[in-house]
Amino acid sequence: MEWPRLGRVSYLNCLPLFYALETGQVKVPAKIIADHPAVLNKAFRQGELEVTAVSSLAYGKFAEEALVLPGLSISCYGKVGSVVLVSRVPVAELGGRPLSLTPYSATSVVLLRILLQRFYHVAPDLFIRPAGTPPDWGQPEALLAIGDEALQVVRAGRYPFVYDLGEEWRQLTGKPMVFALWVARRDFAAAYPEELAGIWQALQAARAWGKRHPGTLAAVGAQMLGVEPEFIEDYFTLLNYDLDWPHLEGLLTFYRLAHAEGLLLHPVALEIWGGEDEGNYRLQSA
Repeated sequence: MEWPRLGRVSYLNCLPLFYALETGQVKVPAKIIADHPAVLNKAFRQGELEVTAVSSLAYGKFAEEALVLPGLSISCYGKVGSVVLVSRVPVAELGGRPLSLTPYSATSVVLLRILLQRFYHVAPDLFIRPAGTPPDWGQPEALLAIGDEALQVVRAGRYPFVYDLGEEWRQLTGKPMVFALWVARRDFAAAYPEELAGIWQALQAARAWGKRHPGTLAAVGAQMLGVEPEFIEDYFTLLNYDLDWPHLEGLLTFYRLAHAEGLLLHPVALEIWGGEDEGNYRLQSA
């Protein structure tokens, strides 16, 4: 077959995993395609990507089509820095007031809605701003921002109240928050297990390279965002790329609460790829 296609979220938070691949420090047997999470989710379902990062909610909606790659995520335990609710008033005063939602991440929107209902006990007037518009489009009382945009919104300091949703989730559940997973199409995994193993091994090697070169990543990220390297280095310390048992517990908790709140239509089973010669294994959210 031609080179498999590997989806890469076009945010700074993927730099520690992809910089080594994109600069040739680690060879990957795939063509890298970068875009917003929602675009990658759609491309994967349409068969235009063999392996990709997908939002946790997206996997929950089409789990039967995908296998989760072990040991890889975009997650946090506590503060994440790049998924934030910012507001002109305390969150307890947002009832009935306009709150703008990002159009780029369904996972973050569902996470916020769970927190609004279960943690904050408040019901703002939610609306999704159009793609391509600035974060404060429509002059909302509060807004949900993600990725590089969130880093810039918080740094600008125009909103006096800032709620980091990774930290708010930890306070609600005591667990890590998993924002994204790496998945492979089931047909690709079945037909090309060696190729999939090669991609997975390259991602693991690239992650290890990033851990050994934090200064390089900080310098590159600082140039991308137009900030000082120390800001980027501090941000990267908040992120986690593992997928071990605490992460899986946090992810299953997210699915269970999303289903309980009517934000997911059905319970979710995680089916994790077992490698070339091992069987896959399943975990159910109940």
